[in-house]
Amino acid sequence: MPSVGLVNMGPAPLRAAATEQALAEGAAPAEAAALAADGTSPAADNNASAAYHQHLARVLVRRALEEASSR
Repeated sequence: MPSVGLVNMGPAPLRAAATEQALAEGAAPAEAAALAADGTSPAADNNASAAYHQHLARVLVRRALEEASSR
């Protein structure tokens, strides 16, 4: 089962467990990536809101999964 790690999405690095589970169940990369921010609590900062950090996690995980699946 592939591992998906996230940083800056809570007080410590964490695994995107919902994404990993979806991949294990055969979900497409885009479907699994949509779950990447589930259970996270990123802090807002001077550059972006917490909601934007969650959006960015979903986008970057999708890109990474699509790139990995194309190899």
